[in-house]
Amino acid sequence: MSQQPAEFPPEPSDPPPTIPQYPQQPYPAAPPLAGGYAGAAGYPGGYYGEPGAYGPPRTSKLAITSLILGIVSIPLLFIIIGTLVGLIGLVLGIIGIAGARRKNLKRGIGIAGIVLSAIGLVGGGLVTVAEAHAANACKSVDRSDNTAYTDCVKHNLKL
Repeated sequence: MSQQPAEFPPEPSDPPPTIPQYPQQPYPAAPPLAGGYAGAAGYPGGYYGEPGAYGPPRTSKLAITSLILGIVSIPLLFIIIGTLVGLIGLVLGIIGIAGARRKNLKRGIGIAGIVLSAIGLVGGGLVTVAEAHAANACKSVDRSDNTAYTDCVKHNLKL
């Protein structure tokens, strides 16, 4: 293989061309500032656009309701209404998540509501079954004697 000598660029004999200078354009005037924050006069959202136009997605109201009902259903486990509250919270959480997908809303609170409502529903169901079993085991006890019946139910519930 024969190597050819490297060619170097020729030395510049002329100075580099000058860049033409254009006159500077004036800057536009800033909008007037008024009221409590920048951009209040005639600019409803300030520098960030209309209120609610940007920012993180919101949360479904049904999902928030589901979370509240799920939280309330747990202390109500020992009352039959806890099962009902858990069931309603579960249904509202499912509807809230389905609606959140369509409307591009947050789903985390809806998932938490479903989990807590399911705990309330299952726990309430188990307590209800245990109470029914204890009441069934105490059929032979005279219900007019309230103390004896209560003692029988407590014994069968292992309280």
